[in-house]
Amino acid sequence: MICAILAETGNALIYAAILLTVFDMLYGALANPDASFAPYITRFALLLGGKFICTTVSLITTHIAGFEMETKLKERVVHRLRQFSLGFYTGEQLGNISTVVHDDVDNLQKSTSHLGVNMLADMITAFVIGVALFVLNWKMGLVMISLLPVSFLAQKLSFGKALRLKNENARNLGIMVSRFVEFTKNIPMLKTFPGGLLFQNSVKESAARFGRSSKAEARQGAEDSVKYLIPFELCFALVALTGGAMAAGGKLSVIDFIYFIVFSQLFYIPFANMESYRITLAQIKSSFGRISGLLNAPTVEKPETPLKPGGFDIAFRHVNFRYGENGFTLKDVDFHLPQGSLTALVGASGSGKTTVMNLLLRFWDVESGSIEAGGTDIRRMDYDEWLSGVSIVMQNVILFADTIYENILTGNPDATREQVEDAAKKAMIHDFIMSLPEGYGTMLGENGARLSGGEKQRISIARAFLKDAPVLLLDELTSNIDPLNEALIQKAITTLSKGRTVLMIAHHLQMAESAERILVFDEGQITETGTHDELLRRNGIYAKLWQAQAEAREWEII
Repeated sequence: MICAILAETGNALIYAAILLTVFDMLYGALANPDASFAPYITRFALLLGGKFICTTVSLITTHIAGFEMETKLKERVVHRLRQFSLGFYTGEQLGNISTVVHDDVDNLQKSTSHLGVNMLADMITAFVIGVALFVLNWKMGLVMISLLPVSFLAQKLSFGKALRLKNENARNLGIMVSRFVEFTKNIPMLKTFPGGLLFQNSVKESAARFGRSSKAEARQGAEDSVKYLIPFELCFALVALTGGAMAAGGKLSVIDFIYFIVFSQLFYIPFANMESYRITLAQIKSSFGRISGLLNAPTVEKPETPLKPGGFDIAFRHVNFRYGENGFTLKDVDFHLPQGSLTALVGASGSGKTTVMNLLLRFWDVESGSIEAGGTDIRRMDYDEWLSGVSIVMQNVILFADTIYENILTGNPDATREQVEDAAKKAMIHDFIMSLPEGYGTMLGENGARLSGGEKQRISIARAFLKDAPVLLLDELTSNIDPLNEALIQKAITTLSKGRTVLMIAHHLQMAESAERILVFDEGQITETGTHDELLRRNGIYAKLWQAQAEAREWEII
């Protein structure tokens, strides 16, 4: 950027030197018509060559600086996004995050690189030309700058309001993008329910609100530009009138008067550009504020001296947690999962099962109590290292719009082709993949749109096999899966669970029958614990859930 500033300044000053050469040539021709023009042609050639070099260097270095800034900034933002807890994403709209990553980073890159270069180059250019004109005639110099303070005051007074309008407009843009993303994702559901029209109206209203704030920002910008630029026009008029009067009175030579008329315009151009810089600066400050808010938002805390787990048994020690002030509460949850054991969490929807898994993954941190792995509080472990020891196979599988091979490879980017295929075989999905025309190179649609639910599950299980982590978390995997896929998934899960500490959420209680221990949750508390047979004999909540599901299965058969 320093190189670009120097090149841009040189470009502007060389332009002034070219104009000066033109005047020298005209003045010389008038003074001596028979004089040679060769020196002037040489000066022209050298100045034009220098201007070309300066322009080229300025463009190249400015774009290099801008692109490097954008790359590094996006790397920082993306890295930061990986450090946030899941609670951050429930509080932030995806549209706002998308606006920061794309629009704000791009704005900051373009604005800062070009603004920084042009503004500093303009200031240096104006200073050099201004000093030269003051040396030529200090009285005319004072006339030339007489009304500039009025412009600067108008610009300063308008900046705060412009920034508020720009921030409001950016917020409205984020809301509109979020509404639109949510609308497009849920079009099938919205078409089938009458409430879809209400959501469609919400999208329209967010667009209309953004339109109103955009117009308000544009109106304010136009008004501020007029207030700022009028004093410059008046200044030039004063230069022309005063200079003409002084020239007529013999106090200023005609050639010096012409110099002031021409070069004062070059002096004013950088200041006139300040108006566009003001608008850009407000944009930079607005974008920078949102980017800084994202980069400085609290992340999952890392200990100064991370500890390692003594093993992979899991213990919840009197854990308490609440979502917000009036949200769901987990109360005094206390249990131990021996290493290599299979434990099932059961209970009605909203009873706390998923919260237990989220806390184990440190998507949130506990309010009191502790969660330990091998006797070590997971908060005292390196967050990424802890997650590297955990595999997750969830009901809602997340796949990327990439090949099947790359989706499985996510479990272990350093794995070989043979290891990927071996994981797929263990997950009972290899034969299906090989039946596809492009095999492992088959491209998946967004989130695996081309696959059935069971096929997605088995790819997710293959990913877990490839990761080979000692702790395995399972959400209900066989909901809404056809019998063939269900049998394949259950066989794959049985193989995957061997030798690992497994925590499984079981909505269908048949999945919990083989568990060594079942924890029954109700309203954020563990109300029962035991094996399947023990819990049936107690005739408590588990027995009632079992009986209700048994009756539901009978109705399905009928």
